[in-house]
Amino acid sequence: MGNYVSLYLTNPKGTPLPLTEPSFDPNLGFPNGRKERVMIATQEEMEAAKLPLEARDYCAHKLIEYRACRTSVWPWAYKCAHEKHEYLNCEYDDYILRLKEYEREKRLLQRKLKIEKKQAQELHA
Repeated sequence: MGNYVSLYLTNPKGTPLPLTEPSFDPNLGFPNGRKERVMIATQEEMEAAKLPLEARDYCAHKLIEYRACRTSVWPWAYKCAHEKHEYLNCEYDDYILRLKEYEREKRLLQRKLKIEKKQAQELHA
């Protein structure tokens, strides 16, 4: 809720819009560049596994493995605890990464506004 308060009430210019692409260069501040994220599961594999659209993310390959394990040992689904743990860890790591990207975008936007404000003051002075 805090992001929505800052987005609409307290700091609308300094808060990025949710669910939008980053407006800054992804390699800004990374002299050697960044490792690009790649999907491991292909579109055909996700369709064959009948994954819902909301589950087709960077952890889809782990979910496919988990579902396959559950199918193969069905009455004893507890035997797939390792696959479930890997999938949930992947989802958590993806969440943390998206959160860091949002915070990075927010800080860069606030930095940009601060620089523009300083330049406007120097221009008028």
